[in-house]
Amino acid sequence: MSAELQRALRAVEHAVYEENARGGEARALVMEIGRLVGVDLAKDMIDHTWSPLNMRRVVNAVDAMRRQNAMLRGLPPDGFAPSPLGERIDFRERGW
Repeated sequence: MSAELQRALRAVEHAVYEENARGGEARALVMEIGRLVGVDLAKDMIDHTWSPLNMRRVVNAVDAMRRQNAMLRGLPPDGFAPSPLGERIDFRERGW
């Protein structure tokens, strides 16, 4: 490996490791959210644990939970309800 290539690799090495660490933190967060909503990313995998298709299972489970919450509150599945003035209110913005 040339000295120039070694210098270039050293110049970006810290940034690459830092980005990889951030990715690891994000994956851990997706894994924890999955655990909370009953999705084990290591079971019944699509492709591999961290594939976008497999992680999408967590997003789908959270969306299903949101829709169920809306239904239990008597709201349409999208979380919107018509107001007395005819405008649409997004209850997600209110934390409901």
